[in-house]
Amino acid sequence: MESRIFKTIQASSVGALIVAVVALACPLVNWAATAPGQRLTCAEMEEFLRFGQVGAQKNIPKGVTLPKRATLEYKGVTHDAAIQTVDISKTEFKSAMTTEHNFRDSWKYNVAGYELAKILELNMVPPYVERPVGGQRASASWWVDDCMMEFDRRRQKLVAPDLDSWNKQMYAVRVWHELIYDADPNLTNLLITKDWQFWIIDFSRAFRLYKEIGEPKNLVQCDRRLLAKLRTLDKNVLSEKLSRWLTKSEIDGVVARAAKIVEFFDKRVAASGEGVLYDFPRTQEGCGTGL
Repeated sequence: MESRIFKTIQASSVGALIVAVVALACPLVNWAATAPGQRLTCAEMEEFLRFGQVGAQKNIPKGVTLPKRATLEYKGVTHDAAIQTVDISKTEFKSAMTTEHNFRDSWKYNVAGYELAKILELNMVPPYVERPVGGQRASASWWVDDCMMEFDRRRQKLVAPDLDSWNKQMYAVRVWHELIYDADPNLTNLLITKDWQFWIIDFSRAFRLYKEIGEPKNLVQCDRRLLAKLRTLDKNVLSEKLSRWLTKSEIDGVVARAAKIVEFFDKRVAASGEGVLYDFPRTQEGCGTGL
């Protein structure tokens, strides 16, 4: 049986033409106050998600937590959002693949994941905010336009046109999932836009308490800036930024795993040289670039 997600989301070979496939898409709407074609900043998207009036809602066919797709309106602009209200704790949870103790499935982890990505300056997570929806606390995330799921890409055997860029993004995805210890990463939670940029969504079963890396073999290469951010990840900063959504033990787990990832790549560099590190544009972009 393949371990977690990463044996199923492997880098592809070059050779196919780009095929426009749209999954989970909604119309692109510009912010009313911006110039034509200008994208929103993350702060503007957060404002929209936090204060937008929730209109029509429908179930999203993917996801066991029963997320909903809602149309929001704010200051004359409409855009869709993914809404999750799940917040479950169990002493033991059994699935077809495993048994997990101290199980937690919560919308809070979505917001924590986005805030952590901002701290790391990793522009691969769309904005998530906490807000009330229908009398419940929920996470609301910016709907990613014109995208396909990695699940669909594999099923249709589409191939990325730039293997180097694809690999660098995939290596960053792997580091991210080891950092947050996502117990349920899957191919429907990795979105690929028409310009072949990855967006990682849905962390409701992440942030486990483990202080060790779950799958060290998934760590192949790492972006230099991301590694530097992990090296200086500060528990006090994380507590200040994330304690609304994460417990002290969950924050301790993030800090411990960050240190393990840094230790892992330091050893790889010492053994194999700087070739295991690379420069990744997604850690040099402004938050929200590409949405």
